[in-house]
Amino acid sequence: MVPERSGGRTKRPTISEVARRAGVSTGTVSRYLNGGHWVSPESSKAISRAVRETGYVANSTARQLRTGRSGTVAFVVDESPARFFEDPNFEALVIEAGQALAARDQSMVLLLAGDEDSAKRAETFLLTSGVDGAVTASAQPEHHLFERIQAAGIPLVNVGSPAGLEERIAFVAADDREGARLMARHLVDQGARKIAVIAGPAHSPGGILRPDAFTGAVDKAAGEGAPARVVVVRHGDYTVASGKELASRMLAEHPGIDAFFAANDRMARGVIEAVRASGRSVPGDVLVGGFDDSAGADTEDPPLTTVRQDFRRIAKELVDALGKQIDGGVRTNVVVPVELMVRESTTPPGGADER
Repeated sequence: MVPERSGGRTKRPTISEVARRAGVSTGTVSRYLNGGHWVSPESSKAISRAVRETGYVANSTARQLRTGRSGTVAFVVDESPARFFEDPNFEALVIEAGQALAARDQSMVLLLAGDEDSAKRAETFLLTSGVDGAVTASAQPEHHLFERIQAAGIPLVNVGSPAGLEERIAFVAADDREGARLMARHLVDQGARKIAVIAGPAHSPGGILRPDAFTGAVDKAAGEGAPARVVVVRHGDYTVASGKELASRMLAEHPGIDAFFAANDRMARGVIEAVRASGRSVPGDVLVGGFDDSAGADTEDPPLTTVRQDFRRIAKELVDALGKQIDGGVRTNVVVPVELMVRESTTPPGGADER
């Protein structure tokens, strides 16, 4: 339906028109537009259809005056623009979170806070823009984003477990520990005996939870009779370059390494480049596993064995957790299941016996 024109101007559809078309009261439409509380599934469907057919757009200024809320959420990524656009995980999270918010008739603004000045600008925006809440990702401890946002009284949910702040900061995270344990068991089962780990930055879940759980799982397998051990652990910065540089050093220092676990797929890709540069092959001489199942993991050469994070589920849980905090001050922590994706980077032709 095209909005009517009056006096040469387009006449905006009203909430009353939506109610008439949906066959419900204006109060029911209002409740639907403000979160859907106490609205039946049948009425929600009818209203959603009526909104599409009439072209109704809620007046955000009126909504803020009526409810005290702007309908806008800030997604704050504590990385530089270059790092943000390099990492496909950020893109996946932002897209999925934006779609989950749109389903609630909410908008999202993206803020990059990759240095102290950018962090201060992000803080100023959060304090002055009237956003209803914030989602944070890749928070750097030295920028004190958590403290700044909480001091402003803004509801906050973090992507990933915030090290040491799990009792104070709401978060939604993939099951980092279980994912690392799944990868450890797989590599040992494939015949890995001298394993190297490239962890994420020391403040991140990939730098704490994943390497600790992986090492613990390998130690457990060794205690059960498997002659496997972790020979070296180093921290990278989630880039291909750091994976390649660290793997090159590790291979030179420990020539017997026969498997790598990298805490994200981009570092795993760097590991594969380093292994090949050393004259060895993947997976024939060295097995390589990653974490994330980011874009391209299943199509690159070789396709990468990795731990899949369900970014759509994570984004939905982020929006739900933030909504609970905005509506009732309820802080929730959610851990989302992961899945091991076995591909050619850890499966030599004929199995582990050929290695």
